[in-house]
Amino acid sequence: MNKILQEIIKIDTSKDCLNFIVERIKSNNYRGIQISQHNRYTKKEILTILDEIYKLVGENLMQIRTTDLSKRPQNVDGEEKYAELTNNISIKLSRCTQDSLRKNIFVDMHRMGLINRYNDKNKTLSPSERGIKKYISISKLGISLLKEKNIFSQNLLFTRALENLLKGFGEEILNIALELGSKMPYISKDEVLLFASFLNQKLNDKTYSRSLIVDFIKEYRRLSKYQKNSLIHKLQTYCNPDNFLGNKTQKRDFHNWLNETQQIITLLSQMSYFEYDEKRGRLFIKIGKNGIYKDNAKLKRSIIEKRKYFKEHGVVKLDGFELHHVVPLCWAKSIIEFHILDNWKNLVYINAYSHAQITHNNNANVKLKFTDDYVIFIDFENKEVKCKKYIDISYDDSKQNIMLEYNNRLLEAKENIII
Repeated sequence: MNKILQEIIKIDTSKDCLNFIVERIKSNNYRGIQISQHNRYTKKEILTILDEIYKLVGENLMQIRTTDLSKRPQNVDGEEKYAELTNNISIKLSRCTQDSLRKNIFVDMHRMGLINRYNDKNKTLSPSERGIKKYISISKLGISLLKEKNIFSQNLLFTRALENLLKGFGEEILNIALELGSKMPYISKDEVLLFASFLNQKLNDKTYSRSLIVDFIKEYRRLSKYQKNSLIHKLQTYCNPDNFLGNKTQKRDFHNWLNETQQIITLLSQMSYFEYDEKRGRLFIKIGKNGIYKDNAKLKRSIIEKRKYFKEHGVVKLDGFELHHVVPLCWAKSIIEFHILDNWKNLVYINAYSHAQITHNNNANVKLKFTDDYVIFIDFENKEVKCKKYIDISYDDSKQNIMLEYNNRLLEAKENIII
């Protein structure tokens, strides 16, 4: 083993979290969660872009450029509004080109669920679908965000858009911070970098669930300040691209890894759930008039609901299992709705693999169904995630009707659900 890696473990040989970090940085997937690294958006910027699109075409389709300016400097027939849009955005934001708008910004806005993109035959494309994108339009979520005048509700809608981009990572961080405890629950930038950014990632045939990540962070917090600084210094020394041969995948780049973490923090800090203390490098759960939790009593209630699940179902905590909101918290459009969703009847205790399947589908598997052998989570396109009873999910089957009734009530109450 490399000398620096050995030194990392020797910082405290009793800490599993250090062994995890060593194994992690030996993996080509050491950076973990991959999101938009170079684009940092604010709600104001997104609203400006949506507003400029709406002014030009409303909810209709807009033809966009399909080729780089370097290959075709002139716009062709039908791209006039796109050229006008880019110019208008550039004036308002002091940055934007026809290439960056379609190749970077629109890609992320599509992943956020704020716009739709179409091919040359007007076929709606999924965010990950390859091929030519010739048209765009504002989505239902984008229209709702643009037209919402209540600032708090607007923030909740933007939170949902960010959750789409981050594939539910915001709610995971919220749960991690709650499970870590303390009077002012938080997670630090370094804890996101070293541990949380590897949530639900697989390494050496092991999926790193939320409970494992929480355990690592608790261990890490017991290290001294000197030990933590020593760890970061050794990682910076080891993860220097100049130390490695081969291509980008085979190299390790601490600066790149840290930059991705800072991007994640930038996005998380714009959610209704959090506020970031840059000086201390800590992402706190927001409490008060502008937060989801009006006071510590409301925050404690959220923790109680999670504990209540175990009590009501008579189950114990299991390795590799985690609590999951069937209808995600980011679907709330008000504080009242948030707390209705944050109820034990809307929780399930499932294994990390099943949970990852749901989160990778943007937490869209919100409809519950029970069969003799499975608990099934269905999205609005009838895509299913099946959990084998008593193997992939832990619950009391005598509570099935309660869970199903609550699920039906939540979905019926959201007749105008934005999907």
